[in-house]
Amino acid sequence: MLNDKHREAEDLSAAAAIARAQGRREEAVELYSRAAKAEEAALSEVSRDKARTRSILSLSLASFLYKAELLDAAEIKIFQLLGDGSLEEWADRQLRELLQVVSDEKMLVMALRRRYSGETITVALRGGEIGQGTGPLDLILEKAAGFQSLLYRFAEWVGKYPLRLRGNPPKDLMEFIQARASEPALGSYRIEIRLTEPLQMEMFESSRVQPQAVSDIMFEFFTKLTEGPPEKLEELVPQSDYRKAFLQLTRNLTPAGRRLKEIGIYRQHQSKIQSVFLTDALPRKIQEAFPRKEKDSQEPRIKLNGVLRALHLDKNWLEITRKDGERIRCDTVHDMLDDVVGPMVNREVIVSGAIRPRRGGVKRLIVEEIELAEES
Repeated sequence: MLNDKHREAEDLSAAAAIARAQGRREEAVELYSRAAKAEEAALSEVSRDKARTRSILSLSLASFLYKAELLDAAEIKIFQLLGDGSLEEWADRQLRELLQVVSDEKMLVMALRRRYSGETITVALRGGEIGQGTGPLDLILEKAAGFQSLLYRFAEWVGKYPLRLRGNPPKDLMEFIQARASEPALGSYRIEIRLTEPLQMEMFESSRVQPQAVSDIMFEFFTKLTEGPPEKLEELVPQSDYRKAFLQLTRNLTPAGRRLKEIGIYRQHQSKIQSVFLTDALPRKIQEAFPRKEKDSQEPRIKLNGVLRALHLDKNWLEITRKDGERIRCDTVHDMLDDVVGPMVNREVIVSGAIRPRRGGVKRLIVEEIELAEES
């Protein structure tokens, strides 16, 4: 009977969704495959004059094949269903959209030997110069690059890598976890970032870094930063060097000034939508959460504004140009991170630190902190 087969398909699908949410991927794939077989049997018993019922079952069948990771079978079945001629317009449209998704994943598998992990993070830029699905290219690229840097830092911490001061993330980690962006949606400037993983995960030592664990720590960090006292962050990330890195990169990402007012970050997790919001109120919380450092009260400490024109972190120096044209070369602390400072080149910054003597009695500012100056 139709109702029995369709009910069986729904029960199998519900069990598959639970298995996937609990990380039992292979079990979920098998259950979705069985759900697709039951739904196909249900569809075969529906006459062509029942367009709405056929539309519902057709879309369900194609969706189950896709979730079962049977991409070739899903593609073939969608073409067959589209050519059937008995579907309602809404089902035809949704099947064509699903066909695009299936084609994208087939390319990912065939060309890159990768698959989507199921972890999707949506980043929405709002306010200021952001329009309806549009925005200044430099601002969008800056925030996208900043988010990617922060994402890899969380992945390195989850994988227990030592803090990286220079260069790219470890090659094995970059091979294991990669992010792909989809096209923006209207309403703000929204980018969907889908985390991918290799098809043969057992070949990678970095399988210790699961995409879901990266999303978990990132959302927990943002939540504790925006809602809780600084002590909660220390409990979450006890290592002060990593905690400082997360805070610095988050500060770079946070809106300031007229160009951007808010960044919303969303994720579907266990049938719920998690969300956090970065606004111009966040820098104060970030400053409060920075790891405490004992300072010598005898050392003169200053702040300088200027445009960052040059830097060489391997040799521990940077140079800023003041509004009057004066160039000032400063030393930097050894643990200044290049993905924190690099995006600031040719932009106005605030540097702060202690004045210390060098050889020959010459005094120079030792930059301990650098941040972007707020836009007017």
